[in-house]
Amino acid sequence: MKPTAKQSGKRPGGSEPPPIHVTLQSKIVILLIAFPRLKVIWSSSPFATADIFKDLKEGNPEPDPVKAISVGAEDDPNVGAGVSQAAEDLLRAIPGISAKNIKFVMSRVRNVRELCELDLAGVQSILGVDAGKKAYEFMHRGERN
Repeated sequence: MKPTAKQSGKRPGGSEPPPIHVTLQSKIVILLIAFPRLKVIWSSSPFATADIFKDLKEGNPEPDPVKAISVGAEDDPNVGAGVSQAAEDLLRAIPGISAKNIKFVMSRVRNVRELCELDLAGVQSILGVDAGKKAYEFMHRGERN
């Protein structure tokens, strides 16, 4: 008896599933594209990670929390003004919202939830017809009427 695709571990059509590390790497790439400010330090083990952090810290004083918060504040007028970096990164991941229009979107809604609760016309009034439709459809994908 000839083994079936299920028994042989192959997918229908004769191709083998990609190795796990390939799918993990592609997911990390997608994550980094969606969140460009995300920083990743790759290491082979928790012990290697500890060594990397120890090397990065070596010869540097303990960080001053007040100074750390103010770094970059000159470049971004919204730093410390109640603008959440996580919310901004989330908005950047929504189709139709770009670096060019994100500040405008943030000035028109109080939070991400308010944007998600807008109807199609409301989102389009902020982003424009095409970008608004993309964003609305993305935010409401999978909802049942």
